[in-house]
Amino acid sequence: MRDSVRSVVLTPEDLSLEPGDWQWGEQSRTLVRLLQAYNLDVRQQERPPETGDKGLATEIILALGASGTIGAATTVLLNWLTTRSTRRLTLTVGEGAAGRTVRVVGEGLSDSSMRAALLAVLDRPETADGTDGDTPAELLADEA
Repeated sequence: MRDSVRSVVLTPEDLSLEPGDWQWGEQSRTLVRLLQAYNLDVRQQERPPETGDKGLATEIILALGASGTIGAATTVLLNWLTTRSTRRLTLTVGEGAAGRTVRVVGEGLSDSSMRAALLAVLDRPETADGTDGDTPAELLADEA
């Protein structure tokens, strides 16, 4: 079913900040508030730090399905990413071999590229949301 709701794990990053930095916590909370302002179903959870990190990292769970939620998420994520050139975002659906992961870099990212990233991780055809089918150069697909 094309419009079924899927949980997408958003893992935001800022290359200029450590995950335990107080500014990082505020940036990730701001992203959650922005998503909530668009009435998106979202929750934030802390995850254990990676080896060598000073503090907890953040995962944001976002429920996406209908075209309206994808459009709202596109707007919020694009605005958040492009505010600082050091921001990155990893989008993940599922785990293991069945999982899909897309990494997005904010610098130079367009609206259609952000939408394409969301559709790619949801495994939906780009034409399902009015995109033209081109693979944007800004997307870096991770091999699972």
